[in-house]
Amino acid sequence: MTSLYMYIKNWIKAQEGQDLIEYALIIVLLVVVAVIGLGLLGTEINNLWGEIQTWLGTRGDLGNITE
Repeated sequence: MTSLYMYIKNWIKAQEGQDLIEYALIIVLLVVVAVIGLGLLGTEINNLWGEIQTWLGTRGDLGNITE
C-alpha cells in the first residue's frame, strides 16, 4: 500500500500544474454528466426495478423453479 502511495505522490510531483488542472476538470465533467444522467434516468430505472420485482413476485418461490 505504501508503494502505491509513493507512486501516486511521485506521479503528481512529476506532472505540471496545468496537467493536474486538466485532469481535475475532466473528473468534474464526468461527475456532472453522471449526476445529470442518473437524475434523468432515475425514474425509469426505478420503474424497471419495480417491474422486475413484480415479475419475480408472480413467479412464486424461486427455489422451486421447474422451467
